Amino acid sequence: MEPLRIVQISDTHFGDELKPDKFKRAVKQINALEPELVIVSGDITTWGIHREFRDAYEALGDIKAELFVIPGNHDARNDGLKYFRLYFGDVKKSIKLDDMIIVGVNSTLPDSDEGYIGEEQMHWVEKKFRNSCINMLVLHHHVIPVPHTGRNRNVLIDAGEIVESLMFHCHGGVVLSGHRHVPYSTKLLRTHIIHAGTLSSYKVLMPDNNYNIIEFNKEFIRLKLRFVDHGEVDIGRFAIKHGMPRAISVYHSLSSTKRVLFVATDIKQAKNAASIFNKISPENMHASVVSTQNKRLAELLAGADYVVGFDEFKNADEIWKTGISENEIERKVRELVEKLLMEVET
Repeated sequence: MEPLRIVQISDTHFGDELKPDKFKRAVKQINALEPELVIVSGDITTWGIHREFRDAYEALGDIKAELFVIPGNHDARNDGLKYFRLYFGDVKKSIKLDDMIIVGVNSTLPDSDEGYIGEEQMHWVEKKFRNSCINMLVLHHHVIPVPHTGRNRNVLIDAGEIVESLMFHCHGGVVLSGHRHVPYSTKLLRTHIIHAGTLSSYKVLMPDNNYNIIEFNKEFIRLKLRFVDHGEVDIGRFAIKHGMPRAISVYHSLSSTKRVLFVATDIKQAKNAASIFNKISPENMHASVVSTQNKRLAELLAGADYVVGFDEFKNADEIWKTGISENEIERKVRELVEKLLMEVET
């Protein structure tokens, strides 16, 4: 089966920074490649003004392949995202292409060079990804620092949380970004990180303006860097390995909070158990008590990480007998704390 070909372009910077002849030559080359999709990973404009978006929309229309466009920090200047939506649709989007799920997010902040994805947007991404597919996340800002850019620091504010989420949900996947005008690729455990340079800005930090040619099948990724006027470099062929390294699960589990709920009809012993639990458990754990007669029982059960029921309550992770001694309760609580501490998500 022929591999799926995608072209990634970035940082076109229509407006003051644009090299129009360079852009036009690149479009001709891209059309000759006949990719399935062209991904534009942000900074379409320089100042985020209407004229720049209009010019970019008209020029990008010369690309024959389907476009997948997300905004960059320059596009968010001067309230520019309203013009982005006018010409390119929603700032976050997703498509399924053969065995690949491609999800694009908005990592911009208004009139700021820094990037931020946020919990709500990342949860949306996690719901889109599938274990049976190659998962691709497209954003403008980089999730790890890019060397040789003149500023070797991370500008995605919530990079730590995003990286952990990628380890859990994008394993065996790909992250595409732009922003720093330097093409680069690396691997973060089993997730491939690919950065694009600038297609057509005069602020080029390479021998020439450039774009990425990426080919996929179920087993590998092949990455090529194409200079607009100086040929092509084969970056390499990389295996796709699905699955998540166990270490990520261990660290995530150890740092997560754990809510324990003791449920009983006669809550006297349950209160005793919860009191002992809260005295001896680590700071990331807390226990509370609820009666089986509580009208909010179903809601409280849904919000708990672990449920201990006494005798008559069977809808629990663990069932304890009523009437056991205080020493026995303390022993069982200590065992429970140890169990929750060592429990690792898979």
